[in-house]
Amino acid sequence: MKRIDDLTEKQVAWLKKHFRNTKNAVLAEKLGISESGLHRLARLHGLKKTKQFMRKTQRATSDAAKASHLKNGTYPPKGYRIPRSEEYQFKKGETPVQRLGKRKEKARIAKCVESRKQTYKLERARALFGLERKTKLHVVKQPLKKIQTRYYLRKRGYIIDDPAFVAYYDENTRRAVKIEARPKQQRYYDFKPITEKTV
Repeated sequence: MKRIDDLTEKQVAWLKKHFRNTKNAVLAEKLGISESGLHRLARLHGLKKTKQFMRKTQRATSDAAKASHLKNGTYPPKGYRIPRSEEYQFKKGETPVQRLGKRKEKARIAKCVESRKQTYKLERARALFGLERKTKLHVVKQPLKKIQTRYYLRKRGYIIDDPAFVAYYDENTRRAVKIEARPKQQRYYDFKPITEKTV
């Protein structure tokens, strides 16, 4: 097989002319290069297939797959339906409650909620213990509101002692009066003057 650097200007010009509407296998065979080399050459010259060619190729592939299924008996016969599939299909003008009934829909939602809670709980435990994440959920060790509060307090000049859950302030701190007045569960920190800080 040739390297793409070994192609002549005439061959490259031919490729540019025929790339848009010709299969890659045919082009690679004609030029005597590999298909991966052809891809690199196409990227180098910014060559792309036409939309019409891609549609035609996809249709041909689909027809060939259908013919193969019919030949091997793996294609479902006309009118075939998956058993009980109609029960779960969307029906215009019908809500899930109308389709399943109030009790079944309520139970289905409750099951989904419980499953979600359980998944979140396990993922949060993994985050706390530094284990590898197993789902696509992005959980943090601390509540988002606590992280936001800590960031806000630091911007205002508080010194945060996270292990002790204390925010210290001095005469230069711009006091967050509203946060300090909240119940402890919502403000996350006790507020003390810097003089009470123990080293």
